[in-house]
Amino acid sequence: MATKLIHCRRVVTYLPNLRAAVIQSKAFSSASDQFEPTPPEAAEDSPRVQTVWPDHMLGPLGPQDKRFPLPGCIGPCVNTRRLAQDLNAKPVLVSPGFDINAVLPPLPEHRHFDIAEQFLTSVDEIVVEFVESDMSRPSATDKMEYRAHACPDILRKEFKELFPDRNIQEGDLTIVNISLKTENDMTLWSSEVEEEREALLETFIQGAVEICQAFEDSGFWADFIEPTSGKPFKGPHTNFTLFETDERYRRMGFDILDLGCCKVITHPVWGTNAYIGTLFSNAPLNHPLVTCLKPDQ
Repeated sequence: MATKLIHCRRVVTYLPNLRAAVIQSKAFSSASDQFEPTPPEAAEDSPRVQTVWPDHMLGPLGPQDKRFPLPGCIGPCVNTRRLAQDLNAKPVLVSPGFDINAVLPPLPEHRHFDIAEQFLTSVDEIVVEFVESDMSRPSATDKMEYRAHACPDILRKEFKELFPDRNIQEGDLTIVNISLKTENDMTLWSSEVEEEREALLETFIQGAVEICQAFEDSGFWADFIEPTSGKPFKGPHTNFTLFETDERYRRMGFDILDLGCCKVITHPVWGTNAYIGTLFSNAPLNHPLVTCLKPDQ
């Protein structure tokens, strides 16, 4: 199944309903005292957090070798002396300690190197399409998908106006998308669709309040977007919104379907038979509150 992700680090869990997620959140809310961040050397043993690099990003020294950023492990030439010899330029005599590059205009290869540097430092912010062979699949009884992402910098900048009282530019920021499978197709309008959306709205708000409380009980900040207003439920007033059909949801693994008269969000598994809600927290992605949600036994 092809999907779009804002980042190659994610947690995906399918549950029978939102109540199961609430129960598990409360069960793990007391585990933060014993929580220790996963050491770097143990990252390979964790199946929940994965980092995927395109093939052309693998250089002779491993992933993200900034000397060889281009396909085929090719890098730009930044040796101005060699360049001058290749162009049969006259030698330039300079005093010891004098940096000629500080006074000469930048050459094309310098600009190419800067562009490659910017690409490498923001590679985790690029929307990546790939087949997730190890991604969990919903069963016939699963009616909810819990998907958590580590928010990249490009979305932090766009979301900062949603939370004017918090500095989300620093530290951990995890986005949790809660998708509820619907009986009706959300591209159509009927009294049944409207009634189902009203019931799911109430279900989501009640569950999101309790999940956020579980995060706060463990010492973290958490808030969620109220679907009807598109604004944070607990935060101060802001004129900025994040509605269900916002184009930024494309960076979270969803598609936005333009029907001409309106737009509708499309879930990668359930299509337009889905109701989407979003939470934010400064809890790290590898915290038990985020990673250990399982169906209630």
